[in-house]
Amino acid sequence: MSGATSVEEATPRRGSYVPVEFTEEIEKQCLKQVEFYFSEFNLPYDKFLRTTAEKNEGWVPISTIATFNRMKKFRPVDKVVDTLRSSKILEVSEDGENVKRREPLDLQTDARRERGKRTVAVMNFDFTKSGDQKMSEQEKTDLQENVEQFFSKLGSISQARLKKDHRKNFNGTVIVEFADEKSAQEFTESYGPDKEVLSYEGRKLDVVSKKQYDQQREATRSKNFSGSGQRSRSFTGHRKNMPKKIRDEAKAKAAESKPAVEDKSEVPAQNVAEPSASESAVE
Repeated sequence: MSGATSVEEATPRRGSYVPVEFTEEIEKQCLKQVEFYFSEFNLPYDKFLRTTAEKNEGWVPISTIATFNRMKKFRPVDKVVDTLRSSKILEVSEDGENVKRREPLDLQTDARRERGKRTVAVMNFDFTKSGDQKMSEQEKTDLQENVEQFFSKLGSISQARLKKDHRKNFNGTVIVEFADEKSAQEFTESYGPDKEVLSYEGRKLDVVSKKQYDQQREATRSKNFSGSGQRSRSFTGHRKNMPKKIRDEAKAKAAESKPAVEDKSEVPAQNVAEPSASESAVE
């Protein structure tokens, strides 16, 4: 979410469950964060939140939302409930236990394609740690906020997503969605290939449109599974992976089709036993 700024008095408690004073600025941050969770920029693409809402007619337990990393600094939860009641976008249940959008999103439109036009990919962020140590949840939250602040200074953005690998670790690429298509185009034209250098903490970043990024990913995926990449594989499998019955039939068939080979041993031919199917089949 763009524009997320830390408040000095909340910083020491970040990530903890220690109560904080809900000043006007803290309430603003809290409300903005939860409204983002339910926004068109996040809800359609947040599988956990979306499925939870779909199972409960749009409602999501506030206690669940309070466990999200970006929400742990807002305590007590009762104050979060009071803050959400002031939202013009969200509705809180009478018992204060759940929250949902006042107007449901239409998830059947072509919103994904329209979002792609105002989205860019920024690559080559430093995501390594000394000794290959994994980032803690707090470090991930801090990085997310720092990246959001970085991009918010470069234009009006709706969100910045840190891409992750199969182990859920940041892979060095950030997907940035701008408020409109024009802003995204201007950003790409300013910092794209052979343009002005964009850097973060002294590290040069690479900027491409979302369309170009998707094409690169698709090309890499096709290469990896076409026989020319490291992850290429045979989809026929090895006989040892077949069910036993099918494997035995394959061995028998191989034995029947195997041409006769001249015996070169010192044992007379008439004393050589006919090989069985299992002995003649070669895996």
